[in-house]
Amino acid sequence: MKSTMNTNGRTRIGRVVAVAMLLAVLCGMLSSCGGGGAMRMNTVTKNYEITTPDGAGHGLNATQLNTLADAIVANENKVALYEQLVAAYRGYDMNAAGFDDTKVPLPGETIEGAIEAHPEKAPEYLLTALRKAGIETLAYTGTDGEPLMTVADVKALVDCFAVKVDVDAKLGIVDQILQWIGVAFGWMIDVPGFGSFILGTVYFAIAIEIIMLPLGIFQQKNSRKQAKLRPREMAIRNKYKGRNDQVTMQKLNTEIQNLYQSEGYSPMAGCWPLLITMPFLISLYYIVIDPLTYMMGAPGNLSNAFLTFADTARAAGGLGITLASDRGTIEVLSLIREGGFTLDGLADFAYLANGSECLAALDGMVERIPDFTLFGLNMGLTPKPFQEPYIFMLIPVLTFVVYWGSGKISRKFTFQPMQDAQNSDPSQGCSNTMMNVMMPAMSAFFTFMVPAAVGLYWMFKSILGTAKQIIISKAMPLPVFTEEDYKAAERELAGKDKNKPKKSSGTRNPNVRSLHHIDDEDYESPAEREARLAARKADYVEPDDEPATRTSDSTYAEGVTLKEDNRPARKKKGKADTSDASDTPDGDA
Repeated sequence: MKSTMNTNGRTRIGRVVAVAMLLAVLCGMLSSCGGGGAMRMNTVTKNYEITTPDGAGHGLNATQLNTLADAIVANENKVALYEQLVAAYRGYDMNAAGFDDTKVPLPGETIEGAIEAHPEKAPEYLLTALRKAGIETLAYTGTDGEPLMTVADVKALVDCFAVKVDVDAKLGIVDQILQWIGVAFGWMIDVPGFGSFILGTVYFAIAIEIIMLPLGIFQQKNSRKQAKLRPREMAIRNKYKGRNDQVTMQKLNTEIQNLYQSEGYSPMAGCWPLLITMPFLISLYYIVIDPLTYMMGAPGNLSNAFLTFADTARAAGGLGITLASDRGTIEVLSLIREGGFTLDGLADFAYLANGSECLAALDGMVERIPDFTLFGLNMGLTPKPFQEPYIFMLIPVLTFVVYWGSGKISRKFTFQPMQDAQNSDPSQGCSNTMMNVMMPAMSAFFTFMVPAAVGLYWMFKSILGTAKQIIISKAMPLPVFTEEDYKAAERELAGKDKNKPKKSSGTRNPNVRSLHHIDDEDYESPAEREARLAARKADYVEPDDEPATRTSDSTYAEGVTLKEDNRPARKKKGKADTSDASDTPDGDA
C-alpha cells in the first residue's frame, strides 16, 4: 500500500527511529553479557587433561579425575560448582547449614567468630557439593560411603580449571582508542579535578560538548534552512487543504520533495548528528564504568581477572564483594578505596594459574584509584530501589526531571516542523507526547543499572547540551515570518502554476494533473478562484416554476412535451462566444 504520510511526518519518524535505535543499543549494552568493558569470568572450562597422578596421595586415577572434571564443565551451575570446589580445597563447606561467607577472614584479617578452615576435609566437602549439583558420586566413594578421593585429587581438579592471564596482552584498535580517551579523562581527574572522579567527569563532559560543537552548528544550520522553506511549504499544503485522498497526498509529497531538492535541503539531515554521536555515547559509557582498563591501562583480561577476584566468595579465595553489576570496574575500585580491601590474596587465588604475576601488574595501578565520593557518598555504587543508601533514589528522579526539562527547553529553541491539521495523523500527537515522557523515563530506568557517578555524568551532560543549544540558537536564530510572508508565498506559487506549459488544445499539461476532477482548478490563485465563482453566481437565474409547452410538433411521449432549450451553447476555451447572451447559468451550473 502506498504511503500517504506527509514529509514532516517522515522527518519526525526518522528522528524517532534514530532515538529508538540509540535507546535499544544502550539497553542492549547495559544488559548484555558479552563484549565491551571488564566483566566477571563467568565461564568454566578444562584447560588441560589430568595425567596419571605421580606418587602417593591420590585415590582416583586419571580417567576418573577427567570424567569428574568433564561432569563439572557440563553442569548447568558450573560457575557456582567450581566456586564450591575451590572453597572445599581451601577447607570450607559452602553447603553447610548456617554458612556465612562474611565470617571467612581475608589474609591478615581478624574476625570475631570466624569460620575455621579444615583443608583435610576437602574430599568430603567436594562430594557434598557434587551431590547437591546432581552429579553421581558412587564411583568416587568406597563401600562404606567414605570418599575414595584425596586432597591431592581435589587439588588436581582445581588446577585443571585455572586460567593463565596474559598481563602483557595488546589492546585491540577500538580498546586502544578508548584507552587514549581514558588517559585524557584520567588527566582531568588527577590535575584540574584534584583526584575527584566526579569533578573530572564535569570537565570531561564540557570537553565532549566542545568537541561535538560542529555537529550542533550543522544541525542548527539545517534547521534554519528548513525554517526558511516553511512559507513556501505551507503554500503548497494550503493548495491541497481539505483533501486527504491518497492520490492528492502523493502529489503534495512530490511537490514538497521537489521544493526541498531545489533548495538543497534534506529532511533526514537532522538525524545524522544523533546517529554520529551514538558511538561516542557508547564509548564514553565504557570509559566511565571501567577506569581500570581505559584510565589505568590494564589489559581487558587482567581487568576481568581482577573483577572475578573481587566478586568471588571469601571461602574460595576472593574478596567476597557483592556487586550490583558484574560489568565494569568502577564499583569494585570505589569499594576497595572506601573499604580498605587488600589485593594480597590475589597471589594465591586458585582461579588463576599466575596469580602472583597478576598481582604485580595490578599493584601500581590500584594506587591511582580516584576518589569517587561526593559529600561523603560513594558515587561508585549502583542505586538500588528502596535499599540503602536511600538518598541514591534521588539519582533516577533527578535524571527524569533533568531530561524532561532539557527536552522542553530545547524544543523552544529548535525548529519544530508544523503539521497541517488536515493531513496529520490524529495519533501522532499522542505518539509525540509519549516520546517526550518515555525517553526521560528510560534514562531514569538506566540509572538503576549503572553506578551513581554515571547517572550524574548523564545529567550534567544533558544540562550542558541544553545550554549549548540555547547559545547556538541565540547566535544563529531561526527566521520568523509574518502572515504577509505566507500570503506572498501563496501568490508566488500561484504565479508559477499559472505559467505552467499547456497543450496545444489549451488544457494544462496532463502530466501534472490529478485523476480527480476537483483538481481542475489546482493552478488558479485564490483571487482567480473567488472571481470565477462570483461570476457564476451572478449569472445564475432560477428556472420557471411551470414548464412551457413545446412549440414544435415533436412529442417526447404521449401527454408529455419538452420545454424549448433556450440556453446558450457551452463556451469553448479559446473560441469566441457567438450564442445569444442570456442570464441563464453556464454549462457547469
